[in-house]
Amino acid sequence: MLKGKRVAILIGPQFHDEEATIPRRWLQERGAVVDLIGLDRSELTGKYGRITLRPDLAIDEAESSVYDGLIIPGGGAPERIRVHDQALKFVREFWQNGRPVGVICHGPQVLISAGLLAGVTTTCYIGIRDDVMLAGARYVDQEVCVDGQLISSRKPDDLPAFNQAFGEALAGKGGEKLADALTALEMAISREKGAQEFYAGVAEVLSSEALRNKFKYLAVTELGHFDQLAELYVKVAGRRPEATLMATEISGKSVSPDITAAEALDLAIAAEQKAYEYYRHMAMRARSERAKEMFEYLAAEEMEHKRLLSVDKSLLQGGQAHFQWATHFDMPPGMEDLW
Repeated sequence: MLKGKRVAILIGPQFHDEEATIPRRWLQERGAVVDLIGLDRSELTGKYGRITLRPDLAIDEAESSVYDGLIIPGGGAPERIRVHDQALKFVREFWQNGRPVGVICHGPQVLISAGLLAGVTTTCYIGIRDDVMLAGARYVDQEVCVDGQLISSRKPDDLPAFNQAFGEALAGKGGEKLADALTALEMAISREKGAQEFYAGVAEVLSSEALRNKFKYLAVTELGHFDQLAELYVKVAGRRPEATLMATEISGKSVSPDITAAEALDLAIAAEQKAYEYYRHMAMRARSERAKEMFEYLAAEEMEHKRLLSVDKSLLQGGQAHFQWATHFDMPPGMEDLW
């Protein structure tokens, strides 16, 4: 029973008729309260014209904190939702607090635009398989995929399995389970290896001695992270990991001799932000206290790296470094307990 649970279903123009209505009915039959959240309150017709719905709330009226879970159906709606800033903020708030997020068919397009798929295992409509992989996700072809708080399915035929898995996550039955610990560790190890190689390469070509030294320091630090994660991997898998570079932020990017300091700093700052988000998410999903502590530590380290790089970027632009030091109020949601 899901009595007392409240779920938001995010819909937009051309939502998939059954992917919005079947989960809603399934949840309501088990006692959950379900609100349809639209980009506005306008009446919407489904992609196939079989269903007409009017949202209970517009996105600028909805508060994510009152909901226990979120579902994003497919159809044509994700294409509209993914370009709406308030909708992306709404989705990120669920993600940052570890609550169940369900996506069906084209639903992962919204997660791509929200920047949330790096390191996640998911399924989706086959037509956007390459898109989710380019966003850093591991794609699987199965009726339902549960990876931590994320529950995903491919198409309407998968809805019975999707509803069951989402209901279990909503009820707290395995919602915090790490579906594939080795996959998570492999992605983290790849991230650190790629960052270490990129930073070491940049340290060889920049003209500024101060920046060369900064990137050397970062390369050594990322190598230390790699060693820590590899040690954990050995304990989980009983063997050393293969450091295969995956499609993460700067993994596998070659360092050209003419790369500018500004380009290197921009790449590194963006990568450190993504790494922070990834490790923070892994910490929320970790089953063992030791793994949780390690991912929390790595998240804090990556945020500190971003801060140090931001100081150099400010100096490069003629600013004053002391204005760039981060404060408590500069931290993304969910970072507060690391200070």
